[in-house]
Amino acid sequence: MKNFWGFLVLFSLMQGVHAQSRKHQYRKDRYFFGINMGMGFTQPVLDERFSLLEATPQSTKEDYEKQYGNLFQNSGGIYGLHASFAFTPQFSIISQPCFQTQRYSYMNSYHWSDTIMGGEVYKEFLHRQKISSVRIPFLLRFDFSRLRFSPFLQTGISADIAYFASKQVFEDNYIDNDVDRKSATSSSVAEFTPHLNRFNVALLGGGGISYYREHVAFSISGTLSYNMRTSINEFDRYADYTGMATEYLDVQDKFNLLSLNILATVMVPLHKKW
Repeated sequence: MKNFWGFLVLFSLMQGVHAQSRKHQYRKDRYFFGINMGMGFTQPVLDERFSLLEATPQSTKEDYEKQYGNLFQNSGGIYGLHASFAFTPQFSIISQPCFQTQRYSYMNSYHWSDTIMGGEVYKEFLHRQKISSVRIPFLLRFDFSRLRFSPFLQTGISADIAYFASKQVFEDNYIDNDVDRKSATSSSVAEFTPHLNRFNVALLGGGGISYYREHVAFSISGTLSYNMRTSINEFDRYADYTGMATEYLDVQDKFNLLSLNILATVMVPLHKKW
C-alpha cells in the first residue's frame, strides 16, 4: 500500500510538471504580426571612380578624389511592419516591409592658382545625399531555443524601390578634411532621384534575440544589407539634373550600398495553435 501511494504521488508530480511545461511553451502560435522601428547605417562600397577633371603634372588624382565617410557617419531612420509564419517553433519565414532613409556622404577639394587676380584658391566640399526607399524583405529565421529568450539567425533578400533622393553641398575655403556644416556655405537642397537606379535587390544576413510572452513578443535584430545593383544609373551619371555638376564639378562614382540595420520589433500572436 505504501508503494502504491508513493507511485500515485510521483505520477501526480510528473503530470503537474508536464502541464506546467506545456503552459509555458511560448511559441504556441504560428502567426505573428507587429511593427518595427530602428536605424540604418550606410557605407558605399566603391567599384570605380569618376571625375570631371584630369590630373596634370602639377597635381595628383588624389587631390580631388572623393573621401567617403565611414559607416556610422551616415545614419537614417526605418519604420514598418512585421509579419511571420512559423513552420516549426524554431524555423519561420518573415516579411518586414518598411520605409527607410539611407544617407551617404563624401568630401573632395580643389586648389588652383588664380592667374588673373593673383593668389591661391582653396575649396573643400562636403556632399550629402539622402535616399528614401520602400523595402520589402523576406527572411528565413532560425531560433536556437524554444524558451522565453531565444537568440536567432536570419538570412534573405529584399526588393528595394527608391522613390525620392536629394543632395546638398557644403563648402569652405580651407583644405583640412573637415567642413563644419554650421559655418560653411551651403547649396540649396536639390532632387537627386533621376541619377539613381530606382529598383534594387539586396542580400540580407544577421541575427538578434527575441523575448516571448503569452500574448506579446519583442525582438532586437541587426541585419547587414548589400545592394546587388549599383546605386547610380550609368546612363545618367554625367547628366546635370541637380545643377551641381557645373557649379561643383561633381559626378558620382560607381558603388553599391552596404547597410547595417538595427530594428526593435513588437509582435502579437494570431492564435492559430500547433
